[in-house]
Amino acid sequence: GILFLKVPWEGRGPDGRKLREAFRLHASEIALCERLSEGLSISDAAEALSITRGTARQRLKAIFQKTGTHRQSELVLLLSRL
Repeated sequence: GILFLKVPWEGRGPDGRKLREAFRLHASEIALCERLSEGLSISDAAEALSITRGTARQRLKAIFQKTGTHRQSELVLLLSRL
């Protein structure tokens, strides 16, 4: 069989305003969410944002706490539903 994967955003990223209002995310956290939703790894997202992998992981932990998620895949799924 053939497996089709749908890109959640179809050309658009998560709505920063909704993320800010729903989860009280900071602009830097929203930027990381946008990169992760594009399918980037945490390392690639960090590079794209010109931050260290450690900083990206710290931001990701804060995002997990604020959104009630525990894994990147869970976070990306949540973001795709906003």
